[in-house]
Amino acid sequence: MVNYQDGDIQTAWDEIFGTFEQYRIAIANIAAAYPDIKSLEVRYSDMDTYDTDFAMFVLDNPDRCLKIGQDCVHSLMPPSWDGKDRINLRVVGLPRDAKVDIRRLRAKNLGKLVAVEGLVRKVTTVRPRMTHALFNCARCGAEQWVSQKGMLLNEPMMCVNPDGSCNKQSTRFILNDKESKYIDTQKIEIQESPEGLRGGAQPERLAGFLEDDISGAVTAGNRVTMNGIIRSVEKPDRDKSTVFDIYMDILSIEFEQHEYDEIQITDADEKRILEMSKDPELFRQIVASISPTIYGLDEVKEALALQLFGGCHKDMDDGTSIRGDMHVLLIGDPGVAKSQLLRYMSSLAPRGIYASGKSASAAGLTAAAVKDDFGDGRWTLEAGALVLADKGLACIDELDKMTTQDRSSLHEAMESQKISVAKAGITATLQCRCSMLAAANPKYGRFEDNDTITNQIELPPALMSRFDMIFVLTDRPDKKKDRDITEHILKAHRRGQARMIKEGMDLQGVDAGLILESTEDICPHFDMETLRKYVAYSKRITPVMTDEAARIIEESYLEIRKMGEGQNKSVPITARQLEAYVRLSEASARMRLSYVVTDADANRAVDMVEFYLGKIAAPDGGQWDIDRVATGVSKKDRDTVKIIRDIVDEFGADTGMSAEEILKHAISQGVSKDETLKVIKKIHEAGDFYSPMAGVYKRA
Repeated sequence: MVNYQDGDIQTAWDEIFGTFEQYRIAIANIAAAYPDIKSLEVRYSDMDTYDTDFAMFVLDNPDRCLKIGQDCVHSLMPPSWDGKDRINLRVVGLPRDAKVDIRRLRAKNLGKLVAVEGLVRKVTTVRPRMTHALFNCARCGAEQWVSQKGMLLNEPMMCVNPDGSCNKQSTRFILNDKESKYIDTQKIEIQESPEGLRGGAQPERLAGFLEDDISGAVTAGNRVTMNGIIRSVEKPDRDKSTVFDIYMDILSIEFEQHEYDEIQITDADEKRILEMSKDPELFRQIVASISPTIYGLDEVKEALALQLFGGCHKDMDDGTSIRGDMHVLLIGDPGVAKSQLLRYMSSLAPRGIYASGKSASAAGLTAAAVKDDFGDGRWTLEAGALVLADKGLACIDELDKMTTQDRSSLHEAMESQKISVAKAGITATLQCRCSMLAAANPKYGRFEDNDTITNQIELPPALMSRFDMIFVLTDRPDKKKDRDITEHILKAHRRGQARMIKEGMDLQGVDAGLILESTEDICPHFDMETLRKYVAYSKRITPVMTDEAARIIEESYLEIRKMGEGQNKSVPITARQLEAYVRLSEASARMRLSYVVTDADANRAVDMVEFYLGKIAAPDGGQWDIDRVATGVSKKDRDTVKIIRDIVDEFGADTGMSAEEILKHAISQGVSKDETLKVIKKIHEAGDFYSPMAGVYKRA
């Protein structure tokens, strides 16, 4: 590498600032608007265009080069410029080979200019940091300036009064904090992005310091690229240690412009992606690539495929926003592969976070208040799983095992995709623009078709109604299905065994090659990396609905609404499901990389919504009633409640009625015994009935 002298570095900066017109304009703007503008951003590509060797030299010797660069900028300011005013020189757009994973930072990176990508986990408030301290000698009053570096105040060792009256030995100095010079500083902590971690690795963290005009620009949950110099700092132990911590002195910070910029899509990848999108069998192939070791569950896998692509986020004229992310809930018996699906999807999604409700708290999902590291014990926010999954997929297993207080934190996160935090004196709003895939088990072990979902699961109806699609996965003995599942599981295990056999090994009675050949159907059609890139590419597309597609969705929605008219008076479907239609049709168009939502996309959305509503809103094949999910009480149950209340009001207003008497009157009005007993229990638990004596009920 070329070794540049100070004069060569100064010449290089002068030529860069003189050659590129944008820098002349930027310097003029600083002169006119200082201190509102006090930083000059230099793109690395411009330095590379001028001289590749010089650009590489800046990466290896940033302190020296940037100091000379600042002096060059000062020399270009007008004569009226005050030389004491500080101008920051910030390098942006570092090349990919200058980007280092946090876990790969080593001693060789110390003092070098590098770029680190990650999620902002923790942010402190902006504080003033003293850069030049003015001290007065306690004996003679002589002034002395001391440059300050790091976090600990550096005092003078002796008095510098030229007349020697202190004999150079004054050891007490008074800090003049009013006249001292300060700069704004903020400490942030980032962690590795979850999509870069496979195999359950613990994400590494790195602390960094933002200074001057860029401090205060970052909030917890942001995805950023930090460009800065890696420094070492001695650990604050009682005993002197030779092992040092590292931190980053941040020069510039870049916010992620696109949702999936961290996934590199080459020209060859793009060509292959466009070829994939033209295949008429694309939808079937993508569904076949989702957890192929799990047998069946075709409708669920189709929904998960559409959730992966998602609908489009929309900002309206009045400032409101409509979410495009879809939320899916899987409810089912134990052993139907819910957890396996969730883990697979968290690995497949370009940004996936997996959490178990049994071990997750509200703070762990949303945000936690923790003490900051400036030493004064203030509180700061640390982003939780939903914030870290921003613009990705949050997979939450065992949702029903969470406490009521923890579950309540999900309501706002699912609907408005924001998390409002009021903890430890901090009031803030964090973004969590993610899709949610959740799984829950029936509270009585297995799911019963003749009862409402809300009676069988420990989830409040208000939370369940926020899911776009709810699938019930049951495990019922079925001769043909059981045989197919058994064969599929055994094939998967045999293929796994055959893959582990060493090449050239001959086993008696086993043909490993034949096993691998006969179990090809268990392999995903697209490998995980290809599908992840395809999904990332599709996020660039915002499809628009055709008139025909809008008509199909409108007719389906109104037709289902019409079922609730007349004597039924039930609510078979609500506007929340109408939005699910739109999101599903947009996801279907995105899957084809189409900018237009066609009638085929609309029909796919209609089929999907009608399938899952048929399962949860009318499990017995009768009248559709979305209130089974939205409120936990169906129209039929509400009618039965009214009948039971009227019976008690009419015949037991004074003395109350026994359960047998209520049952006799209810059966005469066409209400079954089971329904009557269930409703009596529900009314009693709700507090509308009380028991003046055992077995007798009276209106409260």
